[in-house]
Amino acid sequence: MFAACGGAGGGTNTNVTVNRPTTTNAPSSSTTANQNNSLVVSSHSTDKNTALSPSNSTDQPSQNSPMSKPVDVTAMTAKIEKADKDLKTKPDDEKLKKALAAAYFERAFALTKAAQYRAALGDFRKGLKLDPDNKEASSMHDQIIEIFSSIGREPPKEGEEPPPLPVK
Repeated sequence: MFAACGGAGGGTNTNVTVNRPTTTNAPSSSTTANQNNSLVVSSHSTDKNTALSPSNSTDQPSQNSPMSKPVDVTAMTAKIEKADKDLKTKPDDEKLKKALAAAYFERAFALTKAAQYRAALGDFRKGLKLDPDNKEASSMHDQIIEIFSSIGREPPKEGEEPPPLPVK
């Protein structure tokens, strides 16, 4: 389950429950995880003085969750780049499509675990274009979209998702 907080600008807390599927190969979340497989999701800030994303102007709120934390996805990004290069040599190869989708999903779940929901959504979208039958990834994608909706926020448009936060 996910729990989301806040309302637009008001600073009040609202809990939203969304079921999260339990699978044997899904990475568990350590964002705020417990025995019943739940995440605490905060995809926005209620404080107008919130730290700003480097890519935003000073009058725009951060696009990242206040709970977002950097995670080293260098190896996963390299895997995506290699799989993408391989697929470009044989664009109709279903095995290569699945390999690229799996690489996107691996990074998407790692980003979800690090509360980088906007960036994770981009990877889920890219992976689902290649492997639309992946139930686990589709379910997580839908849950992230539902959380944005439940707190009255628009998810990033397809293609406008931010990159993963840099690791310092």
